[in-house]
Order: sequence, then structure tokens, then C-alpha cells
Amino acid sequence: MIRHTYFTYRWSCVLYVFIFLPFMLSFAQIDEGVRWHQWTEGVIATQASGKYMLVDVYTDWCGWCKKMDREVYIHPQVQQLLATNFVTIKLNAESTNLITNGTNQYTEQECAKLLNVNSYPTILVFNSNFQLVAKLNGYRDANTFIRFLHYVSGKRYKRYTFDQYLTQVPPEY
Repeated sequence: MIRHTYFTYRWSCVLYVFIFLPFMLSFAQIDEGVRWHQWTEGVIATQASGKYMLVDVYTDWCGWCKKMDREVYIHPQVQQLLATNFVTIKLNAESTNLITNGTNQYTEQECAKLLNVNSYPTILVFNSNFQLVAKLNGYRDANTFIRFLHYVSGKRYKRYTFDQYLTQVPPEY
């Protein structure tokens, strides 16, 4: 009798793993989140797509950076706007990992300094010609970040500073 129970239990586990679990996972909604690129990969994707390049400059110790990851980048509208209009790159301002920019090589730390980043998080947005079009320092909640994404993708940076845009242009969502 004990052998029968063990044998039944074992087959129940096999059935669960190979039949029921895949069936249940097929109904689960999987959130893939923001597709973050490495620097070189992001530059190539920007050139190929003509999209804006959004660079999130962060550090491992930055609590506000982690809060952006937890509360802002998971917002569905943020994810949709980023996927539609931007190539997204994470840049660790304290990393010694090498990145290639044209024929030059820099550490991520050196690149952050060259980009004049001195607070975290800092969001830098470049157009497809790699000209800086917008810079956002510090943590912003999801609604403000959505406004920032509309500000850039709608080319409002040509007419307003972001602070002017926030006060003079009504939200678009």
C-alpha cells in the first residue's frame, strides 16, 4: 500500500510539471517590462530605428534609482511610450565596464562624467543624430515621467523647457 501511494504521488508530480503547469502558464500574463540595452547595442538600435535614445544614469546605492525601477518603469503607459518612441539604455555611473563609442572606449563611469551627470537618477534623451534634447534630474513619479515622455516624443523640447511644459501645456493622457 505504501508503494502504491508513493508511485501515485510521483506520477501526480510528473503530470503537474508536464501538463498542468504549462497549461496554467499559458494563461498567465507575463510582464516583460522595459527592454534595457547595453550602450553599444542601444546606439546601433537607435541608428537603425530612428527613435530617441533614453539613457537612465544610475548607481547601485541610489535609493531613488531603485524607486524609479520599482514604481515608474513598471507602469504600463510608461512601458508603452518607451517601447514606441525610445531605445532605452541603463548606464551605471560607477561601473568600470568598458563601452565603445565610435572608435573611443570609456568606462561607464567616464561616460557619465563626459555627459555631465552628477546626480542620480539622471535621464538623458538623445535624438537619432545623438544630440542631447532633454535632461531630467532626480526621481519623478509615473505621471510626471509620462508627461516627460510626451514632452520629448511630441518634440515639445523645441519650444519649451520641461518646467514650462509642465505649467503651460495640459496633460495629454
